[in-house]
Amino acid sequence: MQHTSGIILPVSKLLQKNELDIFAVIELIDGVLDILRQNRSNCENIFHKIFDQAKNECEKYDAPLLIPRRCKSQIFRGNYLSDDPEHFFRDPIFVPYLNHSMVEMKDRFFDQKQKCQSLWGLIPKYCDASPNTAQDLERLLEIYQEDIGPRAAVVPEVQRWVYKWKQEDVSIVPSSAIEAHCACHADIYPNIYILLTILGTLSVSTATSERSFSTMGRLRTYLRSSIGNE
Repeated sequence: MQHTSGIILPVSKLLQKNELDIFAVIELIDGVLDILRQNRSNCENIFHKIFDQAKNECEKYDAPLLIPRRCKSQIFRGNYLSDDPEHFFRDPIFVPYLNHSMVEMKDRFFDQKQKCQSLWGLIPKYCDASPNTAQDLERLLEIYQEDIGPRAAVVPEVQRWVYKWKQEDVSIVPSSAIEAHCACHADIYPNIYILLTILGTLSVSTATSERSFSTMGRLRTYLRSSIGNE
Protein backbone atom coordinates (compact mmCIF):
# COMPACT_ATOMS: atom_id res chain seq x y z
CA MET A 1 0.00 0.00 0.00
CA GLN A 2 2.25 2.74 -1.31
CA HIS A 3 -0.33 5.48 -0.69
CA THR A 4 -0.67 4.78 3.04
CA SER A 5 3.02 3.93 3.47
CA GLY A 6 3.92 7.34 2.05
CA ILE A 7 1.86 8.98 4.80
CA ILE A 8 3.63 6.97 7.53
CA LEU A 9 7.12 7.37 5.99
CA PRO A 10 7.98 10.71 7.76
CA VAL A 11 7.30 9.07 11.13
CA SER A 12 9.66 6.22 10.29
CA LYS A 13 12.43 8.63 9.28
CA LEU A 14 11.94 10.86 12.32
CA LEU A 15 12.12 7.91 14.74
CA GLN A 16 15.58 6.96 13.42
CA LYS A 17 17.24 10.26 14.34
CA ASN A 18 19.81 10.42 17.12
CA GLU A 19 18.40 13.59 18.69
CA LEU A 20 14.66 13.24 18.95
CA ASP A 21 12.09 15.56 20.51
CA ILE A 22 9.19 13.51 21.84
CA PHE A 23 6.77 16.42 21.38
CA ALA A 24 7.65 16.65 17.69
CA VAL A 25 7.01 12.92 17.31
CA ILE A 26 3.66 13.03 19.11
CA GLU A 27 2.57 16.04 17.05
CA LEU A 28 3.55 14.30 13.81
CA ILE A 29 1.80 11.07 14.81
CA ASP A 30 -1.40 12.94 15.69
CA GLY A 31 -1.33 14.54 12.25
CA VAL A 32 -0.73 11.19 10.53
CA LEU A 33 -3.59 9.58 12.47
CA ASP A 34 -5.94 12.40 11.44
CA ILE A 35 -5.05 11.84 7.79
CA LEU A 36 -5.56 8.08 8.12
CA ARG A 37 -8.96 8.64 9.73
CA GLN A 38 -9.97 10.91 6.87
CA ASN A 39 -8.80 8.32 4.35
CA ARG A 40 -10.74 5.64 6.19
CA SER A 41 -13.96 7.67 6.12
CA ASN A 42 -13.41 8.44 2.42
CA CYS A 43 -11.88 5.08 1.49
CA GLU A 44 -14.11 4.53 -1.55
CA ASN A 45 -12.97 7.64 -3.41
CA ILE A 46 -9.33 7.25 -2.40
CA PHE A 47 -9.13 3.60 -3.38
CA HIS A 48 -10.92 4.35 -6.64
CA LYS A 49 -8.00 6.58 -7.67
CA ILE A 50 -5.46 3.97 -6.57
CA PHE A 51 -7.33 1.25 -8.45
CA ASP A 52 -7.46 3.34 -11.63
CA GLN A 53 -3.69 3.85 -11.52
CA ALA A 54 -3.11 0.12 -11.02
CA LYS A 55 -5.56 -0.68 -13.79
CA ASN A 56 -3.80 1.65 -16.22
CA GLU A 57 -0.44 0.09 -15.41
CA CYS A 58 -1.83 -3.40 -16.02
CA GLU A 59 -3.35 -2.36 -19.34
CA LYS A 60 0.08 -1.29 -20.58
CA TYR A 61 1.18 -4.94 -20.37
CA ASP A 62 -2.15 -6.41 -21.51
CA ALA A 63 -2.73 -7.89 -18.04
CA PRO A 64 -6.23 -7.01 -16.83
CA LEU A 65 -7.03 -6.89 -13.13
CA LEU A 66 -9.09 -9.96 -12.31
CA ILE A 67 -10.59 -11.36 -9.14
CA PRO A 68 -8.58 -14.29 -7.73
CA ARG A 69 -10.02 -17.75 -7.90
CA ARG A 70 -12.67 -18.31 -5.25
CA CYS A 71 -14.12 -21.41 -3.70
CA LYS A 72 -17.02 -22.20 -1.42
CA SER A 73 -14.91 -22.86 1.67
CA GLN A 74 -11.97 -20.43 1.98
CA ILE A 75 -9.50 -20.96 4.86
CA PHE A 76 -6.44 -18.77 4.27
CA ARG A 77 -8.15 -15.52 3.20
CA GLY A 78 -11.55 -13.88 3.11
CA ASN A 79 -13.92 -15.21 0.48
CA TYR A 80 -15.68 -11.97 -0.52
CA LEU A 81 -18.66 -12.50 -2.78
CA SER A 82 -18.17 -9.70 -5.26
CA ASP A 83 -17.84 -9.65 -9.05
CA ASP A 84 -16.31 -6.16 -9.07
CA PRO A 85 -12.47 -6.27 -8.83
CA GLU A 86 -12.32 -2.81 -7.24
CA HIS A 87 -14.76 -3.76 -4.52
CA PHE A 88 -13.03 -7.10 -4.01
CA PHE A 89 -9.57 -5.60 -3.44
CA ARG A 90 -10.80 -2.63 -1.42
CA ASP A 91 -12.67 -4.45 1.34
CA PRO A 92 -10.26 -7.30 2.17
CA ILE A 93 -6.97 -5.40 1.62
CA PHE A 94 -7.13 -1.61 1.65
CA VAL A 95 -9.63 -1.06 4.47
CA PRO A 96 -8.05 -3.63 6.87
CA TYR A 97 -4.63 -2.13 6.15
CA LEU A 98 -5.84 1.35 7.14
CA ASN A 99 -7.48 0.01 10.30
CA HIS A 100 -4.40 -1.98 11.26
CA SER A 101 -2.10 1.02 10.73
CA MET A 102 -4.22 3.26 12.96
CA VAL A 103 -4.55 0.67 15.73
CA GLU A 104 -0.83 -0.14 15.75
CA MET A 105 0.21 3.52 15.91
CA LYS A 106 -2.23 4.22 18.75
CA ASP A 107 -1.04 1.21 20.77
CA ARG A 108 2.64 1.92 20.12
CA PHE A 109 2.64 5.59 21.16
CA PHE A 110 -0.20 5.73 23.69
CA ASP A 111 2.10 5.46 26.73
CA GLN A 112 4.47 8.13 25.39
CA LYS A 113 1.57 10.49 24.79
CA GLN A 114 0.26 9.98 28.32
CA LYS A 115 3.69 10.81 29.76
CA CYS A 116 3.96 13.89 27.56
CA GLN A 117 0.59 15.24 28.63
CA SER A 118 1.67 15.41 32.27
CA LEU A 119 4.89 17.24 31.34
CA TRP A 120 3.38 19.40 28.60
CA GLY A 121 2.88 22.44 30.85
CA LEU A 122 6.61 22.66 31.68
CA ILE A 123 7.54 23.65 28.12
CA PRO A 124 7.51 27.49 28.14
CA LYS A 125 5.81 27.73 24.76
CA TYR A 126 2.90 25.59 25.93
CA CYS A 127 2.54 26.80 29.53
CA ASP A 128 -0.67 28.66 28.74
CA ALA A 129 -1.84 26.12 26.15
CA SER A 130 -2.06 23.23 28.64
CA PRO A 131 -5.81 22.87 29.37
CA ASN A 132 -5.41 20.88 32.59
CA THR A 133 -2.46 22.54 34.29
CA ALA A 134 -3.61 21.75 37.84
CA GLN A 135 -4.35 18.12 36.98
CA ASP A 136 -1.04 17.74 35.14
CA LEU A 137 0.81 19.12 38.15
CA GLU A 138 -0.91 16.65 40.47
CA ARG A 139 0.02 13.83 38.10
CA LEU A 140 3.63 15.00 38.06
CA LEU A 141 3.79 15.02 41.85
CA GLU A 142 2.37 11.51 41.93
CA ILE A 143 4.53 9.94 39.21
CA TYR A 144 7.87 11.59 40.00
CA GLN A 145 7.54 12.01 43.77
CA GLU A 146 10.76 10.03 44.33
CA ASP A 147 12.77 12.28 41.99
CA ILE A 148 11.60 15.72 43.03
CA GLY A 149 11.06 17.62 46.27
CA PRO A 150 7.89 17.93 48.38
CA ARG A 151 4.70 19.46 47.07
CA ALA A 152 5.22 22.65 49.10
CA ALA A 153 8.41 23.32 47.13
CA VAL A 154 7.38 22.11 43.67
CA VAL A 155 4.08 23.99 43.27
CA PRO A 156 5.52 27.50 43.89
CA GLU A 157 8.50 26.65 41.71
CA VAL A 158 6.23 25.74 38.80
CA GLN A 159 4.32 28.99 39.30
CA ARG A 160 7.55 30.99 39.21
CA TRP A 161 8.66 29.10 36.09
CA VAL A 162 5.42 29.87 34.26
CA TYR A 163 5.46 33.51 35.35
CA LYS A 164 9.07 33.91 34.19
CA TRP A 165 8.27 32.98 30.59
CA LYS A 166 5.09 35.01 30.45
CA GLN A 167 7.26 38.11 30.80
CA GLU A 168 9.57 37.13 27.93
CA ASP A 169 9.19 37.85 24.25
CA VAL A 170 7.41 35.07 22.35
CA SER A 171 10.25 34.83 19.82
CA ILE A 172 12.77 33.67 22.45
CA VAL A 173 10.51 31.32 24.42
CA PRO A 174 11.78 27.69 24.24
CA SER A 175 9.52 25.34 22.32
CA SER A 176 11.18 21.99 23.06
CA ALA A 177 12.38 20.05 26.09
CA ILE A 178 16.06 20.45 25.15
CA GLU A 179 15.76 24.22 24.70
CA ALA A 180 13.85 24.57 27.98
CA HIS A 181 16.44 22.42 29.77
CA CYS A 182 19.27 24.63 28.53
CA ALA A 183 17.40 27.76 29.64
CA CYS A 184 16.56 26.36 33.09
CA HIS A 185 18.87 27.38 35.96
CA ALA A 186 19.40 24.31 38.13
CA ASP A 187 19.88 26.33 41.33
CA ILE A 188 16.82 28.52 40.87
CA TYR A 189 14.51 25.81 39.50
CA PRO A 190 15.95 22.51 40.81
CA ASN A 191 12.75 20.47 40.48
CA ILE A 192 11.90 21.89 37.05
CA TYR A 193 15.44 21.06 35.97
CA ILE A 194 14.99 17.43 37.04
CA LEU A 195 11.61 17.11 35.30
CA LEU A 196 12.95 18.64 32.09
CA THR A 197 15.88 16.22 32.25
CA ILE A 198 13.41 13.34 32.47
CA LEU A 199 11.32 14.81 29.64
CA GLY A 200 14.36 15.27 27.40
CA THR A 201 15.46 11.65 27.89
CA LEU A 202 12.11 9.91 27.48
CA SER A 203 12.64 7.16 24.92
CA VAL A 204 10.38 7.29 21.89
CA SER A 205 11.70 4.28 19.99
CA THR A 206 14.60 1.82 19.88
CA ALA A 207 15.42 2.50 16.23
CA THR A 208 18.81 4.12 16.96
CA SER A 209 20.11 1.28 19.12
CA GLU A 210 18.79 -1.36 16.72
CA ARG A 211 20.59 0.32 13.82
CA SER A 212 23.85 0.28 15.79
CA PHE A 213 23.49 -3.48 16.37
CA SER A 214 22.75 -4.01 12.68
CA THR A 215 25.94 -2.10 11.77
CA MET A 216 27.98 -4.16 14.22
CA GLY A 217 26.52 -7.32 12.69
CA ARG A 218 27.96 -6.34 9.33
CA LEU A 219 31.42 -5.89 10.89
CA ARG A 220 31.54 -8.87 13.23
CA THR A 221 30.49 -11.58 10.80
CA TYR A 222 30.67 -15.31 11.51
CA LEU A 223 33.82 -15.76 9.44
CA ARG A 224 35.64 -12.89 11.12
CA SER A 225 34.67 -14.04 14.61
CA SER A 226 35.86 -17.58 13.95
CA ILE A 227 39.32 -16.67 12.58
CA GLY A 228 42.15 -17.96 14.77
CA ASN A 229 45.49 -16.31 15.53
CA GLU A 230 47.33 -18.37 12.90
